[in-house]
Amino acid sequence: MAKIFADYVERAKRILDDNWTGSSTKPSPSLYPHQWNWDSGFIAIGRSHYDTARAIQEIETLFAAQWSNGMLPQIVFNPTELGHYFPEPDFWQTERSPHAPSGKLTSGITMPPIHAIAVEKIYQNARQPRRVRPFVERIYPKLLALHAYLYRERDPNQEGLIYIRHPWESGIDNSPTWDVPLKRIAIDKASLPEYTRRDLGHGIDPRMRPSDDDYDRYVYLVDLCRQCDYDEFRIREACPFLIQDPLFNSILCRANESLVRLAETIGESPETPRSWAKNTADAISKKLWHEEHGMFDAYDLVSEQLIEVDTAAGFMPLYAGAATRDQAERLYNQLNSLSFCALHQGNCFTIPNYDTQKQDFERSNYWRGPIWININWMLAQGLRRYGYTPKADSLQKDLLQLPIRFCFYEYFDSFDGSGYGSDNFSWTAALFIDLVQEFYESERSVARVVSRIKDFFAKDTILNDGSEMPDIDPNKLAGELMHNIRILRDKFYNTSRGLVDYEQLKDSSEFKHYRILANGLREFRPSCLMGRKEKLAFWTNLYNTIVVDGIVTLGVKESVKEVPGFFRRIKYAIGSHSFSADDIEHGILRGNVRPWFSPFRSFGAQDPRRGMILTPVDPRIHFALVCGSRSCAPIDFYDAEHIYDQLEAAAKGFVNSSEVLVLPEENKMLISEIFRWYASDFGGRSGMLDFIFDYLVDENARRFIQQNYASLHIEYLHYDWNLNR
Repeated sequence: MAKIFADYVERAKRILDDNWTGSSTKPSPSLYPHQWNWDSGFIAIGRSHYDTARAIQEIETLFAAQWSNGMLPQIVFNPTELGHYFPEPDFWQTERSPHAPSGKLTSGITMPPIHAIAVEKIYQNARQPRRVRPFVERIYPKLLALHAYLYRERDPNQEGLIYIRHPWESGIDNSPTWDVPLKRIAIDKASLPEYTRRDLGHGIDPRMRPSDDDYDRYVYLVDLCRQCDYDEFRIREACPFLIQDPLFNSILCRANESLVRLAETIGESPETPRSWAKNTADAISKKLWHEEHGMFDAYDLVSEQLIEVDTAAGFMPLYAGAATRDQAERLYNQLNSLSFCALHQGNCFTIPNYDTQKQDFERSNYWRGPIWININWMLAQGLRRYGYTPKADSLQKDLLQLPIRFCFYEYFDSFDGSGYGSDNFSWTAALFIDLVQEFYESERSVARVVSRIKDFFAKDTILNDGSEMPDIDPNKLAGELMHNIRILRDKFYNTSRGLVDYEQLKDSSEFKHYRILANGLREFRPSCLMGRKEKLAFWTNLYNTIVVDGIVTLGVKESVKEVPGFFRRIKYAIGSHSFSADDIEHGILRGNVRPWFSPFRSFGAQDPRRGMILTPVDPRIHFALVCGSRSCAPIDFYDAEHIYDQLEAAAKGFVNSSEVLVLPEENKMLISEIFRWYASDFGGRSGMLDFIFDYLVDENARRFIQQNYASLHIEYLHYDWNLNR
């Protein structure tokens, strides 16, 4: 784990330890004193990185209360904590059902089935997976039974979509989505069972919680279920609240994918969960997609229509991979807007649970406006799944900032980040741990040493040594090369996502033609390039393309680190000389400044290539050069005529990404190692701070830097060398 996050991770671990009851983890110290269904799934995911035994116990304790029909209850009550929450076992009366577990006190509803995903994470993150296999073998039939229950009891028309019969089953209790179906329920106060709310007596502002009218309807639905003895057929016939929710179904769909992989791990047939996953994904894409709305909406089985409300749940099919490419693009356009905090908007945190432009948006009220860590954690994965990397990075940045700056609250203000609800909240702590471990895990020191040894002994590889030469005047080669690189960009680069489709590129006719043109560089004279802008564009594009060419030609699978000395040894022959990516970057574009990792300059005193050096150095170039890795700049094509504007946009995009975290409450800034490696290009510490200040869009962050210029502590984020595939 990156050292800079170690203190915060330790805080998160202490929260989980403090909320540990001996067999499971309660969501928070006071407001939620029992074990909650999907909370335990998220908690197990966080624990899986450092305490496999407790992660396993968390899941097994929950499933010990599974009903005989497969339902996994929303709450497993702690008998020693009764009297502090409503509704408790005396109100649920689950003993009316023959399926309720003996000796366990539970609620009579369920929650989104995140558990197969959690079990897969436990197995993946275990130091010795073989020792976890017996747990997977024990829990797999119970996971399968849970999913089977949902498809058998909650999908009466066998559509592949599960209905929920209480807002609490959605996990997003008082979402605006439920307003219309709940208001349709006529409440007779005289016949409603008596109850006393206990969620308002823990120092929490009542304005942040559901209204009394909402609670009346919640109680009505609980009473209906118990009057029906929790018989699903009777409930379905009488219940006025039957909703096919995109969030619940997306999590189920994604969990089916984990079930498939778990089945394969223990030698079970994966066909049943595989068919569930496909059917649910198809049903989400077809039935829950609202074409005019451009989002996924919940479907009301009672009124037989979609509920057109703009909440973050409408983006959840990204997490499941259930959206088509066209649907995903329309979702992204809505998600990346003022309604849900656009990329680099600067005055908000992403992604609020409800459209901020709606009149009834409430920034502090539970599920009616604030940011929830678990929803954003899933949406970040969904965005990455569809390749929307910059937005996923922005989400990642906020998921790190919010707990560090404002403590580990239940939910957060979407504009100023204030923490709301319960403090020391377990899933906030657990998912923070997961995020840090997944994205900032340091390379092992031994691996770094071995890599450097291999690098030293690596041999040069000339990529453009083919026999077929282009039929073109060498003086026109630069323009033709740039034109062809633009074609590659248009077809195989996704500049909005910063990614490259290496597999399609490899076998394409366009890439074969480019390789022939690259052979022509052997007869090219760089001296024919005219003007600083043309030279900047040519060498920047050539750097990026030699990296892409090297990745494709050498068959890099996961990281350029697979090829010893990749940036130093992979070269193009240009005229009578050869140029590596390092030669282009450090020799030409950086004014022949010594690389941070080398005691020598690229071009010695007698090297004729010194005549190609560009000065002065433009530090924005570091956000245009693409190293083929996640932490470097997103790929693009740079046009000579517009290159200064493009470099400006590249710098702004990078400074406002997850590679720069400003933490005023810690008097600290976490920034990309690019700023450490090339500090001299930015003018040292002061120049670097000035540079970041100029491009930051967050006014609060700018003000903080301005006021704490001298005392601000700077730390550097781990560089992610995984391929930008």
